[in-house]
Amino acid sequence: MNQLGIVARIALIVTGALFLGQIAFVASYMWQSERSPLPPYAIANRISAVVRLLDDAPQGLRAQALAVADVSGFSVEIMPRVPETFVDDFSFARMRVLAQSMLDDYAPGRTVRAGTLKNQQRDAFTITFITQLKTREFAVFTVSDKTTLRVWNMPIGFIAGFFGIAIALLAIFAVARETRPLSQLAHSVDELGSRVEPIEVKERGARELRTLIRAINKMQDRILGLLNNRTLFLGAISHDLKTYLTRFRLRLEMMPAGTHRDKAIRDVEAMEQLLGDALLFASESAARSETEIVDLSETLRRCASEMDPQGSRIELASGPDAVPVKIPATALQRVIDNLLSNALRYGHHAYVGTQVRDGRAILIVEDDGPGIPPGDLELVFEPFFRGEPSRNRDHGGTGLGLAIVRQILDAQGGTIQLSGREARSGLKATVSLPLFRPDAVSDQAVQVET
Repeated sequence: MNQLGIVARIALIVTGALFLGQIAFVASYMWQSERSPLPPYAIANRISAVVRLLDDAPQGLRAQALAVADVSGFSVEIMPRVPETFVDDFSFARMRVLAQSMLDDYAPGRTVRAGTLKNQQRDAFTITFITQLKTREFAVFTVSDKTTLRVWNMPIGFIAGFFGIAIALLAIFAVARETRPLSQLAHSVDELGSRVEPIEVKERGARELRTLIRAINKMQDRILGLLNNRTLFLGAISHDLKTYLTRFRLRLEMMPAGTHRDKAIRDVEAMEQLLGDALLFASESAARSETEIVDLSETLRRCASEMDPQGSRIELASGPDAVPVKIPATALQRVIDNLLSNALRYGHHAYVGTQVRDGRAILIVEDDGPGIPPGDLELVFEPFFRGEPSRNRDHGGTGLGLAIVRQILDAQGGTIQLSGREARSGLKATVSLPLFRPDAVSDQAVQVET
């Protein structure tokens, strides 16, 4: 029940109420049927009794006998012959046999026929029984289910149930229409959490719902504004600090050569890299780059050749020739560059490849370095996190590379998972991105950028 949405919950409630109502109606109908004065056995018994009454009644008392026999839903009249409009109906065979058996106890040899009259009104379920009297006349019994009101020759309960279901379906449609803004609102908030791009939801529905939509729309704008302000703030600080660092580096380079001067220059370079990565991390959270169709395999091959021109440290596994994904090209290149640089920084060799699995594009980057303890596999995605001493700033880097990678992938519907290599030392990074399918795009040609 906890997994059901609001529309499904309301639909379940309405359907359950209708189901219980139908059960109550059927139970009431069956109870009333059991209490009916004219069930099949009673009808057969009454026919036998009336035939005996009419046979024994004097000619002058027949009218009174007929009046006594007439009750609601049961009437009898005497005719000299079988009506020409009478038609036998074998669907009433069970009731005819029951009436015949009871009549045989009184007058063996008399035949009971069951059927309908062609000119009978169809506003009630009617059966006509005919049997011969002692006077050679015919007694015509008419049994009508007048206790059940019928419309178009169908019980009113059936009509009521049909319209009840139709009304319930209309009600469910109306509820779904009223709750549709909630689904759009949930989608908008989910997109904001991953893409940091507000999706304006149209204000409609109940007053409380419109108020909620208005508040969340404003919240989206405020969050985006805060992120943009943070980016501007860090950009301004980075620009000013880089200016002073450049001056400081120029002064250091004017100093006599020596160990201390070289260490100071390396520290300045590390600070510049840290500022650049921090600004990149902040700008990625508010970036709204246009996506494009990029070949993951080709991008990986290009990045590997640029980072390892000799091909001695990066080993590219065989895989699909083309793995199209929809992502900004610069963002994908940044993801691959960060993962490759990490692998080469902490290991001697990197082993990379692409796959297609379950409708997803998979990028795998492994290194033969010291690896990461299992308890730190998630913590390394935190900005500036430093864990295992063997993978610290002494190897270079700022501690923002993996944080930037996850931020980019989250914004593009991708994931990254770290794990140890099987039966050997090192780290394995598995990136998953939605595989682009050309058949999902209608009326447009798709070309993979390389």
